[in-house]
Amino acid sequence: MKKIITCIGIRPDIIRLSQIIKKLDNNFENLIVDSGQHYDYNLNKIFYDQLGVRLPDYNLNIKSGTHASQVARLMIEFEKVLMKELPEFVIVLGDNNSSLGFALATAKMNIPLVHIESGMRSKNWFMPEEKNRKIIDHLADMNICYLPEHKNNLLREGLNPRRSWVVGNPIIEVVQSVKLSFSQEKPFYLVTCHRAENIELKQNLEIILQFLGKLYSHYNTEIKFILMPKTKIMMEKYELKFPEGINPIPPQGFIEFLGMEKEADLVLTDSGTVVEECAILGTPCLTIRESTERVDLIELGVNTLTGLDVDQMLESATLALSRDIEPVLHYGKNIADKICNILIGNSLNFHKKADR
Repeated sequence: MKKIITCIGIRPDIIRLSQIIKKLDNNFENLIVDSGQHYDYNLNKIFYDQLGVRLPDYNLNIKSGTHASQVARLMIEFEKVLMKELPEFVIVLGDNNSSLGFALATAKMNIPLVHIESGMRSKNWFMPEEKNRKIIDHLADMNICYLPEHKNNLLREGLNPRRSWVVGNPIIEVVQSVKLSFSQEKPFYLVTCHRAENIELKQNLEIILQFLGKLYSHYNTEIKFILMPKTKIMMEKYELKFPEGINPIPPQGFIEFLGMEKEADLVLTDSGTVVEECAILGTPCLTIRESTERVDLIELGVNTLTGLDVDQMLESATLALSRDIEPVLHYGKNIADKICNILIGNSLNFHKKADR
């Protein structure tokens, strides 16, 4: 069997790859490499446990740090793995700093690179993720896209159409594979907030907290705020406090969090994965950002982009709470099988570089 490496950068990567890894294990000698960027149990190992994914063969233990230090450490440590294992190809998912480090190290060694989640674009060059995803797409030998519009983005950037495939979104298979575990009779709203543009700029974080305070005072509904480690650090740095009605809680396991998403009256988030999960579950959701790469959900009317104006954010919340959301149907089916079959069918041609 051909030896390959599947890379896991952060928590959402474990989720999205969980069904795909099981298929790859049946057809390849598949080594899992975890960056260690997320290292708390509730941000890492619990997802392996709950989704039935075997533990990684390597953990690079890069942990937290600046963007440059994370990518640099990742490249150095992953290069050692590549030199030892010499895989036929490497699979990377997403747009986080670890994904960029994995991709750069792979490309520098001229090992074929597969990028899952290719072609998403927010058109916001100030987002670290926008830079990461665009660089990875252009380094990749194979771009696996979720939707036709994502492939169209790649074609507009001049990439060879023979290097891109549209398969659907693997998150739908993951959501459908688990039984939800959460129950609360009282209504509540659910919040996640972790992106650099929201928490590293004090004025943006203040706006979000002000909005949440006004949202509580207007509707008198409990707001559960998933407090990520970096968000907690930034709040302490800026000496910011949660307004009345905001209940900070630690990161949850996948099953518990998915259940909370299902039961919430409204979800407010800057996460792309959470937005998709809510769309599948039929939960009203707001994207608390200035731009989004999940344009399809905006166009379908199942998600709203709020911007960072308090009055506009409150109007968006009021509108979202007034609507019934139908679960999305355009994410497809048999995605893990499609990806595995594409990789099996094309692995013989990986080292033919003429069509780049």
